[in-house]
Amino acid sequence: MGKCKDLNDFVKGQIVMARLLGQSISETAALVGCSRSAVVSIYQKWSKEGKVVNRRQGQGRPRLIDARGERRLARVVQSNRRATVAQIAEKVNAGSDRKVSEHTVHRSLLRIGLRRYRPVRVPMLTPVHCRERLQWALEHQNWTTEQWKKVAWSDESCFLLHHVDGQVRVRRLRGEHIAPGCSVDRQQVEGGVVMLWAMFCWETLGPAIHVDVTLTPTSYLDIVADHVHPFMETVFSDGSGLFQQDNAPCHKAEMVQEWFEEHNNDFRVLTWPPNSPDLNPVEHLWDALDKQVRSMESPPHNLQDLKDLLQTSWCQIPQHTFRGLVESMPQRVRAVLAANGEPTQY
Repeated sequence: MGKCKDLNDFVKGQIVMARLLGQSISETAALVGCSRSAVVSIYQKWSKEGKVVNRRQGQGRPRLIDARGERRLARVVQSNRRATVAQIAEKVNAGSDRKVSEHTVHRSLLRIGLRRYRPVRVPMLTPVHCRERLQWALEHQNWTTEQWKKVAWSDESCFLLHHVDGQVRVRRLRGEHIAPGCSVDRQQVEGGVVMLWAMFCWETLGPAIHVDVTLTPTSYLDIVADHVHPFMETVFSDGSGLFQQDNAPCHKAEMVQEWFEEHNNDFRVLTWPPNSPDLNPVEHLWDALDKQVRSMESPPHNLQDLKDLLQTSWCQIPQHTFRGLVESMPQRVRAVLAANGEPTQY
């Protein structure tokens, strides 16, 4: 790991900002790839002197945004990760006698490592979640592709009528993609929304149906009885099938669990770790559907158009696409093991 004397000014600025944003010494060291002692030394120097770079007396003009100003920048960014430079500059200048330009604010943000990135969807994991994900991966690390072919995958997802455009960016430090405000919520509603529930397995695509945005245990039980059960009996007639669902409250409701127990001879429910969309291959099918909707020359004008288009696009997903996702399960499990239960690139 890099020592204090080996680090450039940009990395030192990242260390200061990470500590100001609440990162621990160990988290900061892992973020920039240096030793913990270097983190402590650099932050102490900044706390005492207001700077991390030794500048010769009289060399260069003092910065308009000093250490105090950088702390304010960090607070402004933390309060709104999607704020533009103009919005940040306006807040910084509010109530201050010394005004700074947007260009100066922009250079200061870049100097301390707060750059703009496309927001990503990642599960927010606690240490308990990570341990449970790791334990699940250990239990399934030796599963073969043939075993994963016995699983029917399911999920529900929201699709927006008025899509948030792809130019949305968040300002964060490198490696800070799972910090609050740095990820996107799939269920963010703008204009109107359609929720779709669907399932598939290696053999074939299953049903895709429109459901209420607020899925209750009663309505989910209707889905299980009317759609899951017939699908599993048809595809896995010998009772060898496994049904996957996540740990949403409606999925874990007592009435739903009782129904599964009564039909345990027809198929079994696959145990599933918490907050693990990166392990569920159906997430990629949602992305494919959303991309298909946005690529249409004539986009949907109302919710009914969106429903019809989603239904049609689901049926047109190529076989090699969903089969390839099932074949990726061994790699997904290995990725969770390598990440020690933390979120993975999947």
